[in-house]
Amino acid sequence: MTHPHEQPPPTESEDDEDYGAYGDDERYAAHGDHGYHREQGEPEEQRAHDAGPPPTEYEEPPPSAATTTVGLTEPEEPPPSVGASAVGLTEHEEPLPPAAATMAGPTEDEIPSAAPAQVAHGGRDLRGDTGALPVSLRDRFRLRAVLRRPDHPHQAAVYRVEDERGSHILKWYHRGHAPDRRVWEALRDRPRRHLTHFTETGDTGADGHPYDLAPSYGETDLDGYLRDNPGPADPVLIHSVVRQLHEALTTLHELNIVHRDISPANVVLGSLDPAAPDLVLVDFAVSAHEPNERYTRDERWVGTALYMSPQASLRHQLIHPPADWWSLGMIVAEMAGGRHPVRFTDNDFVREEISSRAPDLSLVTDHRLRLLCMGLLTRDPDHRWGTDEVAQWLVGGSPPIAPWEAGTAPGVSDPEDAPDIEPFAFLDEHYTRPKQLARAFSENWRPARQLLSRRRGRGEFTRWLRQFEGAPDRDADELAALLGLLESHHPAAAPREPKPVTMVRLISWLGPTLDASYRGVPLDHAGLGELLREAGRGDEFALSMVADLRDHTILPLLDSRPGGEGLAEVQQRWLTARSRWQHTVDEVLHESPWLRDRRAEVRAATRLDGSRLAALLSLAAAPTAHRRRLQERTARIQAALPQPVAWYGRLVRDPEDLVRLQLAEWLAGFAEQESSEAQGRLDGERALLRQERDLDVATLWVRRQDMLPTLGWALGGAVAFVFPWIFVIGLGDLVGWPAQRAVVTAWMLAVPAAAAVLALELWTAYRIGSPGYHPDRSLAGLLIDRALPVARFIRRPGSRFPVQGLLILPVIALLWATVAYAPWVWPLATVAVLVWWTWHRLRCWRRYMAELRGRDERHRPGRPRAAAPPTPGRFI
Repeated sequence: MTHPHEQPPPTESEDDEDYGAYGDDERYAAHGDHGYHREQGEPEEQRAHDAGPPPTEYEEPPPSAATTTVGLTEPEEPPPSVGASAVGLTEHEEPLPPAAATMAGPTEDEIPSAAPAQVAHGGRDLRGDTGALPVSLRDRFRLRAVLRRPDHPHQAAVYRVEDERGSHILKWYHRGHAPDRRVWEALRDRPRRHLTHFTETGDTGADGHPYDLAPSYGETDLDGYLRDNPGPADPVLIHSVVRQLHEALTTLHELNIVHRDISPANVVLGSLDPAAPDLVLVDFAVSAHEPNERYTRDERWVGTALYMSPQASLRHQLIHPPADWWSLGMIVAEMAGGRHPVRFTDNDFVREEISSRAPDLSLVTDHRLRLLCMGLLTRDPDHRWGTDEVAQWLVGGSPPIAPWEAGTAPGVSDPEDAPDIEPFAFLDEHYTRPKQLARAFSENWRPARQLLSRRRGRGEFTRWLRQFEGAPDRDADELAALLGLLESHHPAAAPREPKPVTMVRLISWLGPTLDASYRGVPLDHAGLGELLREAGRGDEFALSMVADLRDHTILPLLDSRPGGEGLAEVQQRWLTARSRWQHTVDEVLHESPWLRDRRAEVRAATRLDGSRLAALLSLAAAPTAHRRRLQERTARIQAALPQPVAWYGRLVRDPEDLVRLQLAEWLAGFAEQESSEAQGRLDGERALLRQERDLDVATLWVRRQDMLPTLGWALGGAVAFVFPWIFVIGLGDLVGWPAQRAVVTAWMLAVPAAAAVLALELWTAYRIGSPGYHPDRSLAGLLIDRALPVARFIRRPGSRFPVQGLLILPVIALLWATVAYAPWVWPLATVAVLVWWTWHRLRCWRRYMAELRGRDERHRPGRPRAAAPPTPGRFI
């Protein structure tokens, strides 16, 4: 028997303790390798449900010896069938009438005990040590793993074993809870597509108890896949699941077998390819070989409530093929809508929902899938779709569906259920059972708080509540604390609405098995995720819910309710993230001057408003999934940055720190902006560098092209500079004015002096180059520049010339004196002057270039320094 509170079983490589709603709970029974039946191992109420739906709050449990006739000491064959429609009836009994389909769910005293064999033997499991293989099979198989140790006799022990043929899944049953042998025989003769193939079965071969052997079909079931991939499933996968389950159910029903427990946990995916999942339907421990439909009598109540049809939820379950098609419809609705249509997990509430109104298909938006769900979830089994209608739908057809009956809301308490309890009126209904009132308060949060805010309403409720003081299975201390919160200690004080924490505590006390919720919103793993997604989209109601969760310690109070396992740890992780948030933001601002210049923008981008609080709560609720998402996103952002950003790299350095990763995601825009600016500066510098290099190349080319003309100017200037004193020396030698010794000395100095003048000018021209050498820094330019005033002077007409011409007499006198007495002075003086001027020109050129470079650096700080082309100017 499966139970809706259970999580899906572990896969081949997983153990029981690997499962928890938030990764830390161990309340779930193992399923093994998807080749054995999932049974419940829950406390008290859940265990009682194995025999049938649990009793109402004030029903007495059945006596332990009641209806224990099936407690067997030796394997027995089932009684022969009296008739196809009267299986399990004595010859004086009549089959149940069709009207039984409208009966309410069973009560505890109408169903035999869930563990008759165990009770008959003093509570012992006759199989002995189920942590090891049966003794009779130890020689044949090698134990590789114990996938499940049963908690109750009706549960199978499941093992992974090996032999020379390979790996198998072995299930060891109690002899009082053996599967239907006819199901074994039908699925053992040959393999069938998408159905379990039993390779070996035995009635007493496992230490006197039944066992079966089946191959392993995979490590992922559909339930685990949907849990790991929240939200609506891929339509391609849904169509593939429908097509393959249609084939499996068609084959199964042709063999006159009703599965009775079709759920996502019993659908194994051999592949994760949405187009070809290659699924297999497993877990036939409660399946029945029934050629004709029948109602159960003294049999254990089995199935998973969330996927059971209305007829399978009765006191006496109806075993017929339409129940399996209903289960398929529930699976399709869950996959297409992203969550199960029934938001409860408590068996009482689930049965009430299924028996009173149609499933909620509002989240199924695809019209074809909605048509399929409406056909499969038709409440009347005579009009429910089956193999033919689903086959038509698969090829694009639209078979007719029966009128869709929405049904009515589940009924409230019947005062006859608890005649000693005075009913409490709420919203024109009367309640005697606390569990029903808890559901009404949860679904009508605002009217409930308004009722308790009025003096009269609060007084009537506390009087009703006091009827349960001293009631068994009730927390008396919590009841006293709640009464103290609700009853005013100051009669004159005006009543106020109860605080949210008080309401949650009250509802939890009234209905401890009510699913975890707040203000009518489910807060199980899926419900909390959906709420936070709505808050992230800016929904006002969802944001107000998140604000309440922040301001009030609500999540830990829901930790003990079904579906709320792990919420206390979620609250603690959320508080830690919120306490670290501002410190982390301040640390990043301190590390980055660039961010400090934009402090106001950073504060606005990281302020913990409602949507960001919801995001931090999402991190706390599903840290593993969000860690993987944030790691991938921040890695993509960092890889896409054109230039590294130091503070961003430090934020994402620790891939396990969710707070820093989330901050990195929200500051990604700033990192991209800073990186883009750095890249822009670098691109500009590179462009300038390329430009300057191009200019250098062009300058070098121009220098090379102008080198010969430049050297020509240097040669011409040197010749023009040497020619006058060669002329003077020659003139003196010709006229004989100077002494012969002076003339010889002058000629001896003239040759090296001329060579020196030529070398100095050519070297200067090469060092300065074009266009900086001529005319501003060349000897030729100097001679031309100085000759122009003389030429203009000579060309002036009129009487001014005789007066001005007298100025030439000192020059002529000096020339005559040197020619007559010391012609050797000209070479020496010329070389000396030229040496000084060459040194002066080169020094001024270097200063000029340094000034240009400094001016360029001041205009472009931080850029590469490059030589700017010289500009023409006056002689230096």
